[in-house]
Amino acid sequence: MRIHLLLLSVLCWCLPTLGLQAQPEVQENASVQTLLELLDDAILNKSEYQRIRSERADSLSRVALRTAGLTRIMALSQRFDVYLHYQTDSAMSTLEWLKRLPEYETDEKLQRHILIDEARLYGMMGLYHKAYVCLSEIDLSVCDDELRLLYYNVKHAVLDWRADYASRTVPSLSRQMRLQAAVYHDSLLMLEPDAENRTIISTNRAYDNGQYAQCIDTLLHLLTYCNDGLRVFAYSRLSQAYGQINEPDLQLRYLILTAIADIRAGVTEYMALPELAGRLFGMGDVDRAYEYMFCALEDATLCKSNLRTIESSSFFPIIEQNRQIQLRAEKRNTQLVILFLVVIAVVMVSVILTQLSLNRKLQATRALLAQANNKLKISNSQLHSANLQLQSSDHIKGDYLMNYLTRSRNYLASIESFQRQMANLLHTRQYEELGKKLKSTEFIDEEQEKFYADFDELFLTLYPNFVEKFNSLLKPEAAILPKKGELLTTELRIFALIRMGENDSTKIAKFLNYSLTTIYNYRSRTRNNAIGNKDTFEEDVMKL
Repeated sequence: MRIHLLLLSVLCWCLPTLGLQAQPEVQENASVQTLLELLDDAILNKSEYQRIRSERADSLSRVALRTAGLTRIMALSQRFDVYLHYQTDSAMSTLEWLKRLPEYETDEKLQRHILIDEARLYGMMGLYHKAYVCLSEIDLSVCDDELRLLYYNVKHAVLDWRADYASRTVPSLSRQMRLQAAVYHDSLLMLEPDAENRTIISTNRAYDNGQYAQCIDTLLHLLTYCNDGLRVFAYSRLSQAYGQINEPDLQLRYLILTAIADIRAGVTEYMALPELAGRLFGMGDVDRAYEYMFCALEDATLCKSNLRTIESSSFFPIIEQNRQIQLRAEKRNTQLVILFLVVIAVVMVSVILTQLSLNRKLQATRALLAQANNKLKISNSQLHSANLQLQSSDHIKGDYLMNYLTRSRNYLASIESFQRQMANLLHTRQYEELGKKLKSTEFIDEEQEKFYADFDELFLTLYPNFVEKFNSLLKPEAAILPKKGELLTTELRIFALIRMGENDSTKIAKFLNYSLTTIYNYRSRTRNNAIGNKDTFEEDVMKL
């Protein structure tokens, strides 16, 4: 049986930021500040956009599980597209799923299509050699025009990605690789039947040939009638073209528009946001640069895109260093305010002591004033008790602040150490070891365990009897007790956060780095073991 698969257009290779649902229209002529605020809002709601993408993938998985034949193949192909620029390991598992289908054994076109998709995935992950190996196994002489177009698109994309990587490692080779990629423009134009996609290829060719004015004119005309997907491609290429002709204001505008579209699409592999962070850092907006670079690094790590991770990691320490300088300046200002308040407090205490001295003298002459003086002493005693409590509270806050600063400093040192290791591996060209280090979760796991330990210690300082009181709400056989060497278990941490006022399972899952399902299961299971009313169990926990 001949399997007909959807042909992915040129846009799939140039721009992975097609949205999963309609988004509010962005006014392209709005001020840069307004566009930045829209981007801030998009990043704030990033998890929601990514949730939509995940739900789309889950829906396609259910279709694949309950269907067969062409319908199942199409569902898995769409699932691969959803995961490609979001979670590369899930995209790879989708291809493995396709290989296990009975149709794979007999349909050679399906086999070639999966080989091309593997090359596309490996290229995006930075595994260029594997991508070339996959492409080398395809005999173009037996491919129809549909597969040829797909093949040339992927070959062009892999060369472009490799050129991006070379521009940061071996700049002298980057131009040569881009020339190799440009060779495929004519082949793509010859095979591409869609007029709008041919326009995209033409703008790419004009850009690669240095014809930036022609590229810009074509793209501006394209914006007057194109759909949302092509509009986002136009934003990205316009930003690059305006940068080449030294129009920084227009370059910045279209760079922001591209970043907004990337985040709203729910993807985690992109280039606009880290580039924008670098621009804003150069303009002195360190706080925004830090937030954008942190977001880009977080998403690149989730996607497991080596190229984007390296891009983000190279700038992040520089931005973080300048941000720390700002924080130290703010800390100095805070210390001056505290010093001023201390001086006022000393003056007030001096006034009170003087008043007490006068009252003691008046006691010997007037009985009425003596009685008033006694009342004043009682008030002063209460004030003194309140001051002692305030000093104790300040001492605890100081301890917590030092703990936070120490942990932040240690974490920064860990990042600096990790960066030096990566830089050394890169300098010595130990690329395989570098790949292993970047893929390894050992560093994150160690920091996660330290984070849990710090959280447990600080929480139990605030609520030393929490474990005993919490277990008093449960059936005796369902008591939750930490193991030897532990302070809190996972269940206890979840309800510790609830005791501190955080009841949102999504935020708890993100804070503790667990899945939302895990949080729901723990909460439900513990609530079912309550002695009293299960419906008010969590309210009872908040009263402990």
